[in-house]
Amino acid sequence: MRRKKWPIQLFIIGLLSLVFLLYIVFSFPPNYQFSISHFKFPIILVFFLLLFLSSYSIFSFLINNKRQGLFIGLFIVSYLLLRLNHLTHPFFLILLLALFIILELFFKQK
Repeated sequence: MRRKKWPIQLFIIGLLSLVFLLYIVFSFPPNYQFSISHFKFPIILVFFLLLFLSSYSIFSFLINNKRQGLFIGLFIVSYLLLRLNHLTHPFFLILLLALFIILELFFKQK
């Protein structure tokens, strides 16, 4: 029986994105904007992208399930986006958790 090779690749991607995420956190201020050509992008977009990529990859490797890794990564990013917008009431966390549990049960049933 052959073993799948994608979990090792996911782990490596997760570690690399985590290293880049830590570099961004320690090197740039939160309001920094970098420019590509004539477009300016806030560094917070890169932060959330790398946070999602690292959490998705690492949790997919640990759980050995890409769908659950996707849901955990989306949950982490969604929760931090709510916190960024000052929606810090515990009810929002409960609603977000219920939403992702319902999504998991919906896709597990299919």
